[in-house]
Amino acid sequence: MGLAKYLKTGEIHINAVKKQIEIPERAFVLPYEKIKPQDWGLVYEKYVGQILESEGFYVTYNGLEHGFFDNGIDLIAGKDNQLIFIQCKFLSGIITKSNIDRMLYKASKILFEQFKEHNKKLVFILVVNRIEANFSKRKPKKFRLNFSNIEKVEFPILQYFLDHNYVQAKVKLECREIEMIK
Repeated sequence: MGLAKYLKTGEIHINAVKKQIEIPERAFVLPYEKIKPQDWGLVYEKYVGQILESEGFYVTYNGLEHGFFDNGIDLIAGKDNQLIFIQCKFLSGIITKSNIDRMLYKASKILFEQFKEHNKKLVFILVVNRIEANFSKRKPKKFRLNFSNIEKVEFPILQYFLDHNYVQAKVKLECREIEMIK
């Protein structure tokens, strides 16, 4: 059974002291050293989904269900007539302009389809483990940003993401930090 199948079976607990992931309902324990680097993203998606569920959202685990065919949407969350599409990034490095462009391109199809179906403003949230660790404070050299007061922008690539709008400004873009300590 692959890690995604285990993650679907119950609530996970991150035990940073013992350096393991636990799924009590299955009596399953997975030591960190047995988790492939690319699988930490799946663990983070599950962790973020559980945080949202604890905040009263219902959550669909699109990434866990569809893997690489998730159309750039890891989680779909809803509460009080609000529909939120989420891309989770659990990276040890910096998110670049090309990462943002690729993420928005992948998600744009499903966002456009959802807008046509619901005809209401949608929210697309980029969730990262730590903003400080995932976004550089340096201004990129090879492209122009669409805001004039660059000196006051703390994280230029994050601002680049937030300034994008698709479906004629019908999608609100946000970034949220949800830290998962491993």
